[in-house]
Amino acid sequence: MILVGAGHAHLEVLLAARAFRQRGTELCVIDPGRFWYSGLGSAMLAGTASEEADTVDPQRLAASCGATHLCGRVAGLDRPARRLILADGRRPSYDLVSFNVGSTVRQPFPVDSPDVWTVKPIANLQRLRQALLADSRPLTIAVAGGGPTSCELAGNLLRLARDERRAFRVILVCAADRLLPKAPPGASAAAAQRLGSAGAEILLNRRIASVRPHRIVFADGAGLDFDVLVQATGLAASPVMAELGLPTRRSGELEVTTALHAREDARVFAAGDCAAIEGYDLPKIGVYGVRAGPILRDNLLAALDGRPPEAYRPQARYLSILDLGDETGLAMRGRQWRHGRLMLWLKHWLDRRFMRRYQRRYGA
Repeated sequence: MILVGAGHAHLEVLLAARAFRQRGTELCVIDPGRFWYSGLGSAMLAGTASEEADTVDPQRLAASCGATHLCGRVAGLDRPARRLILADGRRPSYDLVSFNVGSTVRQPFPVDSPDVWTVKPIANLQRLRQALLADSRPLTIAVAGGGPTSCELAGNLLRLARDERRAFRVILVCAADRLLPKAPPGASAAAAQRLGSAGAEILLNRRIASVRPHRIVFADGAGLDFDVLVQATGLAASPVMAELGLPTRRSGELEVTTALHAREDARVFAAGDCAAIEGYDLPKIGVYGVRAGPILRDNLLAALDGRPPEAYRPQARYLSILDLGDETGLAMRGRQWRHGRLMLWLKHWLDRRFMRRYQRRYGA
C-alpha cells in the first residue's frame, strides 16, 4: 500500500503501520521532503517558532513505525496497471493508494516579477525569513490576501521587524471591504485594530489586476510599488490530482465519497486539501485533514479486510486561532470569537501537542 504525500492524514496512517503488516501489507510513503505544519508557519517566519518545531521527518517517522519511505514526487497514475508514475520515471506498483498532497496557492492574477513569494509550500516562509534577514535595506513588503493567513503573515512580518530591528513597511492588500470577510464582524475589526496598531497599512477594496516587476497594478489602474510581495490569495489542490485520470472539481480536488475513495476507483483514496468529499464544500484548512486521518486509516484497513467502510462526516464548525504577531491570538469558532494572550497560549499548546505526537516517535 502506498501513501502519496506526508500530509496531516497520512501521518496518522503511518502510526498504524503495524496493523497493516499484520494483514500482510507493507506500508510505503512517497514524499519529496519534510512535512511542514502550516499552523506554525507564520511563527517560524517571525522566529518565535523554530524550523525543527514546525517539521516532521517522514523518513524517520516511517522507519520508527515499521513502514518504508521513498523520496520522490508522483507525476501520474497508471490505473489499469496499478502503478504510480514518478517524476524520475520510476513506476512502483500498489494494491491501494492514498493521496494527501495538500494544496498550492491559487493565482488569480498574472505575476511577472522577482521577489514574489507564495505562502505554500510552507518551506517558502523559512526561505523568505532568510532572504529578509540577508537584505539590510529598508523594505516595503506587500501581503496579498485579506484572509486568516495574510493577517498572520502581516503581523509576524512586523514581529520579525521589531525583534531584528529592521525597517519593514508592511502593506496588507485585501480585495474585500474588510479583513477576514468570512469571520464575525467583531473579529474582523479586532484583527484590523491590532494589525494597524502594530504598524500594518491595510488597503481594502483593492483588487489586483496584475503584478509587474516590483509593482502591483490594481483593477482601477492605480499601482503600488514593493520590494517583496507575499501571496496568500487562496488555495487550489496540488496539480498532480489532475493527472490521475479521475474526476476532479473545478479547483482540482479529486472527487471522493464519504469513505474517502474515488467514486470511480475504490482503490484510490484521498484526504485533506487535495480531496473534495461528495456533499461538502470545505475550506482548505488543516483541521479537516487531521480529522480525516483516523477515518482514512480505518477505511484502508477495512478495504484490506473486506469490511464496509466508515463515512467521514466533516464538522460544520471548527476552532481557528490566528497568531497576530503581537503576543495575542484571535480565536474563532462559528460566529463566536475571542481575542487575547490566552488565545495565543491555547494555539501554541494545540499546535505543539499535534507536532509532538509524531516527532516523539523518532526522538525529535
